[in-house]
Amino acid sequence: MSSEATERANQQRGLFEVDDPADPDVAARLITARYATGVDRELWEREGVTLPPEQAVLAVLADPAPPDEVIIASVALVPRGRQVWDWYESLALSLARNRARPISWETLGRAAGGTSKQAVQQRWERRQRDVARLEACRPEQARPRPTQRAWLDEHANHLRGLAEILLCHRRDILSATWDMRVTVALADFGTVHYLWGDADVLAGARRVVAAIREVERETADEPLLRRCVLPDAAAAALERMEALIAEAP
Repeated sequence: MSSEATERANQQRGLFEVDDPADPDVAARLITARYATGVDRELWEREGVTLPPEQAVLAVLADPAPPDEVIIASVALVPRGRQVWDWYESLALSLARNRARPISWETLGRAAGGTSKQAVQQRWERRQRDVARLEACRPEQARPRPTQRAWLDEHANHLRGLAEILLCHRRDILSATWDMRVTVALADFGTVHYLWGDADVLAGARRVVAAIREVERETADEPLLRRCVLPDAAAAALERMEALIAEAP
């Protein structure tokens, strides 16, 4: 970024009394702190869990006079919500194409808002490549072992609750680790948590914990400024997840 562009960005940030609301993680925290109520407020104040993108944006739209930083924050969350819906579209297209008599791409293109059959097929194929990469990390393609299934039946809600908390701290974790292994593991974990089953979430949690702990070990002897040290809230969330998955078969 040029010095001029950097100066303009800094001036823009200076308009607000909060961190840059154009950052999706900052945006989620800003909107949640302002609008969360009931159980959502309790989760935010106790665990730092933010509102889902769609719920957060709707809260802003329902406000008759939202401040500028909140409006910017709502725009910042749209791509995150769109990513989830892109995955839903991909799953729906897979369902359509995997039938005994596959639904035609021409029909699916019309259903996807008048998109050409080539465009919708190419979009689905790109997502399939992402799925293939994630599939390579899945534990077992078959059902979980009976002992693991029993553990998941008992702990799935707790596991997914901790996943939400951990993902809400992703910005702090990425800033502290600054490592591509952690970046990929967290990104995949978010996708798996939204779209796949409990066994996949368990496997994803193990990859995230392992990646972060590996970075911590590698930087343990480095000077303090280069060492991986998570903020207290993120460290506590990681420890709780680590303790839970240690109990799993």
